[in-house]
Amino acid sequence: MLISVIIPVYNSSSTIVRCVESVVISLDKVTNDYEIICVDDGSSDDSLHLLNEIALQNHRIIVIHQENAGAAVARNTGLNMAKGDYIAFNDSDDEWLENHFEVLLYYLKKFPEVDCISANHDKEKLSTFLLTKYNESLYKVTLNSQQFKSRFSPPNSMMKREIIDGGIRFDSKLKGSEEFFFYNCILYKYNCFFLNKKTAQSILHKKRYGECGLSGNLKEMEKGELYSIRYARKKLGLSFVVYCMAMCFSVLKYFRRIVIVKLRKKRI
Repeated sequence: MLISVIIPVYNSSSTIVRCVESVVISLDKVTNDYEIICVDDGSSDDSLHLLNEIALQNHRIIVIHQENAGAAVARNTGLNMAKGDYIAFNDSDDEWLENHFEVLLYYLKKFPEVDCISANHDKEKLSTFLLTKYNESLYKVTLNSQQFKSRFSPPNSMMKREIIDGGIRFDSKLKGSEEFFFYNCILYKYNCFFLNKKTAQSILHKKRYGECGLSGNLKEMEKGELYSIRYARKKLGLSFVVYCMAMCFSVLKYFRRIVIVKLRKKRI
């Protein structure tokens, strides 16, 4: 099988149909050799019903239901089932652009040294500060540079199967920034690259943090990020200097976000 796409779902009845349809459109443009694994994480709304209806119309869509355990566990459930040569994700309130799969697959196939690639979310261009230009399109992301600005998130990335065969998974204990931990572990062992091109976007046009969903809980996000940086120091060989700088930077960023969210609420 060419690709497996994993989508964790929790109370997303207003967006899940559009989310899955965007993935189907993007995949169908290139291949019919795929599976979309939707893991309902104990939703209390109509999400599971809508998923089952979608699955009746497309046999490549697989619906799994589990008791609520969090996004990390839901993604791991999907990873443990995935059969594809390539692995990708989407979030239930995000949508892929039509060229998402075609673009990322192109770079994974053209450059054998690329194990994992990520593109932009919502914005067409981002700063490439701390990144090393690899060729005309790609930038190399290292474990060090990732600590100061994460270039990887599930809806934007795609990877080779060997990464999950190597046992890398999301940390089920984390309730925030679990993707930061996951991609840190990938960056430690594999060659990861950033494509400065928008291929996915939020359906609800929500802010990156402090609004709703997992990114709405700033405290849990910060706890998860600090845990991941400490883990990178203890287990992944992050240098002491980079560790200290990253911890300080993370705390400063956290307080900055608190101020921004408070000002944002005052304007509403």
